[in-house]
Amino acid sequence: MIKISQVDWPAWISNIALIVVFREVSVWLMKQLGHPELGNLVGLISLLICLVIWRVVKKSLPERIMSTNSVVMKQSAFAFLPICAGALLTLANMGHEIPIFLTILLISTLGPLWVYAKISKRYL
Repeated sequence: MIKISQVDWPAWISNIALIVVFREVSVWLMKQLGHPELGNLVGLISLLICLVIWRVVKKSLPERIMSTNSVVMKQSAFAFLPICAGALLTLANMGHEIPIFLTILLISTLGPLWVYAKISKRYL
């Protein structure tokens, strides 16, 4: 268990602010372009591009940011529990359309995740 006095607050605040700022700017920009549903994806991709550029220029990311980001990613998995419950309820009501839905879900989820993982592994 981490004590409150051991937490690197400036790193936490800067990491969360970085994520929130990229997301909010991207959502605003995509609303201006008429596609607000793409805001989160554009934010993720733009943050990845900025981190790749930083890594190329500076040769490494700050260790403080990397360690807090690791904790944020581990803890954010719990945010998907309500989404999973909603998806389960949707699947229960779909009936004979389930195979088509699952095929589309599998392709549209695993494809981008695989590409993102390859890019992250190579450049970060």
